[in-house]
Amino acid sequence: LLARNEPAGGVDAAVLTGGLERLFDGDEPDLQRFAAATCLLRRLAVVGGGPGTGKTTTVTRILVLLDEQADATGAPTPLVALAAPTGKAAVRLEEAVHEEASALELSERERTRLLETRASTLHRLLGRRAGSASRFRHDHRNQLAHDVVVVDETSMVSLSMTARLLEAVRGDARLILVGDPKQ
Repeated sequence: LLARNEPAGGVDAAVLTGGLERLFDGDEPDLQRFAAATCLLRRLAVVGGGPGTGKTTTVTRILVLLDEQADATGAPTPLVALAAPTGKAAVRLEEAVHEEASALELSERERTRLLETRASTLHRLLGRRAGSASRFRHDHRNQLAHDVVVVDETSMVSLSMTARLLEAVRGDARLILVGDPKQ
């Protein structure tokens, strides 16, 4: 995945521009808008910022933009995985996405989709095998079915877990890493 961070295909520029204008209304330069556009245009992206800078807000809006792209291009709605290294972080991620979904002006279908999105720990996402701390059901031979994988609190993820995650993510999937660069 890292070696193949080519531009993501199938992005409708007009739909992306309209979505960015609708969802982000910050002063220029709007770094959240820039991060969201990058996440749609690349298969691998990092959304970084300190506490309270809007990382999870941006992630929620990225999910809306991805759904809009699927609708515009006739592609199936992307299968999204939200994950974090701990159960507490996964619960916070899920709650934050649901809160933002409730606050945004969205169609009922978009809001329902976001409210149905669940987060899990990385161990649960990868399918930890019983009796092993480093073997998972999903790996380079049995990759995740997800089209988009968002990992929050990335600074808390060990190097070995990051390696397992990278092996498990399909080459044509998007991987969005979210975290605080100062941690």
